[in-house]
Amino acid sequence: MKVKIQLLLVFITCLIIASCSSDDEGNVTLTPEGQWLVSSLLVESSFDFDGDGNASRDLFQETSCYDGNFIEFFDSGNVTIDIDFTYIFVNNNNEQDFECQNGFGLSSTWTQNGNVITVTNDNEQGNIVGTISGNTLTVTILNGFEMELYDEVNNQTVDVTEDFTIVFTKS
Repeated sequence: MKVKIQLLLVFITCLIIASCSSDDEGNVTLTPEGQWLVSSLLVESSFDFDGDGNASRDLFQETSCYDGNFIEFFDSGNVTIDIDFTYIFVNNNNEQDFECQNGFGLSSTWTQNGNVITVTNDNEQGNIVGTISGNTLTVTILNGFEMELYDEVNNQTVDVTEDFTIVFTKS
């Protein structure tokens, strides 16, 4: 009887040790609390506004418009967003140019479901949804980037709307 109890205890101990393994490390939920700085703003078209000869889809690399822009999550469920804009247009020489424009400051609330963060936004674009992966937060806004470009076929300027993706890095 004593041997059976000892074997049972050894078996239970083995089960406990096996159940404590790190097999669920891939399901770690990251929390957003803190400040995240804009590190990339990707649009569909490429531009060479910095004049280095390399066109890029990343306006963060091509302009200084997004330096210091951020999103900050508070553990109270509040969030503050400070994002500027780049106004892209055709200048008098029929060349694409840009101007940095003051953007918006949004104070709202956020929720989290796994690695998906949702910021409540009451405008026509709806809520802002992003995904956390490591120390980056990625947000894509469909048809949210507007610019005025020159249409050479019809010899006129046209308004163009593209999707854009903002990548934030936790500071």
